Order: sequence, then structure tokens, then C-alpha cells
Amino acid sequence: MKKKVIPLLLCLLINCSVSLVFAEQTQTVPFLIGTDQKQAGSSIFVTKVYEVSEDFDPAGLIENGYEKDGYLFSYQKTDKKINENKQTKELSESIAIETETNDEQGILNRLPNTIDYNKEDFTGVLSLDRNSIATEAAAYKTKNTTISTVKEYKELMAADNSYIPQTAEKDGHVLQLTSVNWAVMGTGLSGDTLVPTEYKATANYSKTISEKVPSSYVTTAIYTGTVSKPEPTTMTYTLTYVGTPIKEKSTILEKTEKQAYKEMQTQEKKEEMNAESKQSPIFIKMILGAFLGVLLSGGMVLLFHKKAQRGVKICNAQDETYICIGHQKLNKDNLYIDLNPLQQWIQSPFFYFVIDKYTAKKLYGKTIAITLEDETKEHSIIPNSISEYGEAYCFLLEIGGAEHEK
Repeated sequence: MKKKVIPLLLCLLINCSVSLVFAEQTQTVPFLIGTDQKQAGSSIFVTKVYEVSEDFDPAGLIENGYEKDGYLFSYQKTDKKINENKQTKELSESIAIETETNDEQGILNRLPNTIDYNKEDFTGVLSLDRNSIATEAAAYKTKNTTISTVKEYKELMAADNSYIPQTAEKDGHVLQLTSVNWAVMGTGLSGDTLVPTEYKATANYSKTISEKVPSSYVTTAIYTGTVSKPEPTTMTYTLTYVGTPIKEKSTILEKTEKQAYKEMQTQEKKEEMNAESKQSPIFIKMILGAFLGVLLSGGMVLLFHKKAQRGVKICNAQDETYICIGHQKLNKDNLYIDLNPLQQWIQSPFFYFVIDKYTAKKLYGKTIAITLEDETKEHSIIPNSISEYGEAYCFLLEIGGAEHEK
């Protein structure tokens, strides 16, 4: 029973481990948002744009050289852009203020043109919509008002209030007679006595009315605008690859293979001479020994010469092939290639660089700078489809452009 349980537990542990690894990889898979391809002379430039999380390592996006449609593509550079992401939305916010009057200008003076919004992590500035302003009475009070009028009545024969109407109308209201003032307008003789014969009456009418009037007002206004909420920052990386026709690579590799084959033949001849010298008479051995001494001295000179040439071999595309135009030192203390001293031999902006395997071993993972006039480009030394780790390192680069082709 135990023998059956142990394999089962091992299977479950392996399955859980694979699931966790898969989940972790799924969360970090970059999102390819676009690609572009442009032709420049005999080369093709391809850009691939990825959007990834802020903590994603861009080194994981680099493709270490690939072939497509007859071209060999090698990594050239990575451009970075920080995306401050945010969620936005349109909204309206209503506010209310209280005033003692409904004067339009006074209300506008109290309403701010903008207000700040800060709710549920959304922030922004909202602007007043003047067409939304509405004012209504908020409270009422009782107001007493007296309405009055004056009427004159002439050519009255006596100062008697019975001649005067008891009511009068004004603005639709019936007013009551409150007082009368009399004035004599004419006199006459009654015997020997002068007596009034004509009167004018001035009658006062009034009425008190009560009405409810607003004591305060409430104005509502709507503010509108766009508010936003910050979201996790993402990074956009644009990777550029340069593609060169594969026949150009084959030309260089064929030359390298031929040179290696010649060196191998030379080494075989030396071994054959050493074998023959063991079977020769002593005097022949002495002659051969002297000859080998000369060869050894020459070999040492050649070895020092080869060591002196360690670094980078610089080739330039000329007539559909790459021609070596010079060598430069390159080591961990000097990660810099200056093409300016070679300008008289440069005929195109397309270069092929070969770093010997001894130097390449020490520089893997480093980034070197290549300069031509006022332009500088960078290249990271990583294994690719042209060069494996421990071998001579080769890479393609375009620098200079049409202005240097002259």
C-alpha cells in the first residue's frame, strides 16, 4: 500500500509545482501591441512594441537572432516609455446655496466657476453649467400691506357723509371709507347772513391685506467635467531588429570557414613533418630541428601578432559583400568602437562586427557603444543565431544613414 501512495504523492507535488510555475508565467506574459517593418537599402528594420508591468525585466523580450523571408535579424536596441495609466469618466455634481433674494447677478457672484472633485479615488475639476442654475423659494413669511386711494366729490349741497360712497376699488381690491375732509366751494345770502351753498369732499379709502412672501431662496447648480483615477503603471518597450540578406552572412561565414580550413591544413603539414623527423638520420633531424626552431620563432611572432589583433574586426558592406576595413581593441575596460578613424574606407551604413572568441567570453552580458560622427548606438553582447557562447561573436548594425554614404 505504501508503495502505491508514494508515487501518487510525487505526482501530486509535480503537478502542483507545474501549475504554480505556469500561473507565474501567465501573469508575466508580455502583451504585443504592435509591429512595424521598414526597408532601408538592403536591410529591413523591424520594431516590436510590448506593454508589460512596471516590474517586468525587458531582457526577457529580446529574441537572440532569427531568420525570416531570406533575412537574418539581429537585436539592435530597446526604447522605453513609462505609461502613467488612469481610468477616466464624465460626471455631474450638483451643489445648492441659500440666498435672501433671487437676484440673478447676486447668485452668480456666490457660485464658483469650478469646484474640486475627490471621491472614491477619482479626482478632477468640474466647471459650472450656467444653463442648469435654478432658484426656488425655501421659506415664507407673512407680510401686511395697506392699499389706499383718495377720491374727490364736488358740487355737494351739504357737508353730509351720506353723500359719499362708502367703498372704492383699486387694483381689484374693495377699499373702505376711512375719513372725509370737507371744503366750502361757494356761499350765498340767507337774509342778512352769508351761508355755504356748495361743498367739496375729499374721501380717503384704505384696506390692509396679508400675504405670504419668500423669506429665503435655494439655488441649485450642476457642475460637469472629466475625473480620473490612477491605475498601475505599465511600461512600453519598443525593440528594434535589423535584418540583412542571409547571402551576406554566408559570404562572411564562408570566408571564415576557408580560413579555418587553411589553418587546419597547415597544422596537419607540421604534424607530418614532425613524424618524418623521428625516422630520419641524426643530421636530418638536426637540420629539421633548426628549421623547426625558425618556425617556432615565427610562430611565436605570429602568436603575439594574433594576440595583438584580439578585439573586434570591423567589416563594411561594399558591392553586396562585407569587406574588412580595420580592427580595434575591445575589452571589459574599453567597451567602445569608434568608426570615425575608418571613414575613408566606409562606403555604406551597414556594418558587420566579429569579436574573437577570447574577447567575447569576457564580454558576454556587456553592452558596447558604437560611434560614427555624432551618432552613437548600443549593442548587448548575448548569444544569438549567428554566434554561440564560446565562439567568435558576430553581429550586424546600421549606423550613419544616407548622409555617410557619400
